[in-house]
Amino acid sequence: MSTAVKVQRPPRKACRGEAPAGSHSRVPAHRLADLHSRFSHRQVSYILKVLSPGELGVVADPADYLIIARIKRMPDERLAKFDKLVPVDSIARKEYHQIQLQWLCTEEYLLGTRLGRKPTHNELFVDFMNNHNGMRFRAYYALKFPQKMKIVN
Repeated sequence: MSTAVKVQRPPRKACRGEAPAGSHSRVPAHRLADLHSRFSHRQVSYILKVLSPGELGVVADPADYLIIARIKRMPDERLAKFDKLVPVDSIARKEYHQIQLQWLCTEEYLLGTRLGRKPTHNELFVDFMNNHNGMRFRAYYALKFPQKMKIVN
């Protein structure tokens, strides 16, 4: 059974960095309802502070909001600890790569909305490296599916 992450394309321009104060008013009502039904008031406030409306718009599974917000705030030293993890078997590895491709497509979409056009391969590479997207994806997958990862030496 595949647990691939489905990407939803938001109509608005995605933003980088933290959402400005009051930006939750730009978050669709159904997203706010999802947040409030799944998380405590404190967690909802944290998610809305860290993730932009554009970032919220591309997350298909509302359960991922808190994971993604935490990863966005993780320092590089903490993200690097996830480098010791790999998928436990060939089935998990295949799923890992499928979800990683979707993650990359989402990153391409978000960069394109910031640029206002389709990014070049060089722009994608620079964005990927500057934002440590590889490390962030590994952290996401490990936090979402800890039973599907193992430590390697």
